[in-house]
Amino acid sequence: MNWAWLRFMVNVITNEAVLEPLIAVILGYGVNVYAKNRRFKIIMDVTADIVDYIEENYKDWGIKGSEKMDKFLDLFIKEYKKQMGRKPKDVDLETARIRAEAIVQRARRAAGGKKR
Repeated sequence: MNWAWLRFMVNVITNEAVLEPLIAVILGYGVNVYAKNRRFKIIMDVTADIVDYIEENYKDWGIKGSEKMDKFLDLFIKEYKKQMGRKPKDVDLETARIRAEAIVQRARRAAGGKKR
């Protein structure tokens, strides 16, 4: 059996001119995936914490309805910036808003449909 083509491929792949950029691309991809997962986890964790905080205190603050979402967005932006070092993008805010609404709806259903 002629293995010349296999040796040629191994030589090409292990050549420094090919291997170094290949490693850089793989590392870059890994860092990108990690950053996206970290950002998503921060959005989810911060959203849940802020929703709980607002639900525990909104009556004391004298807010209701859409004022609660305004308060949520204000607190979310501050906390996100604290953890990520930058303001959230519009897509991050939309994800957080949808997640917050879902958390509140699940809590209402679990409480028997009562409005909070």
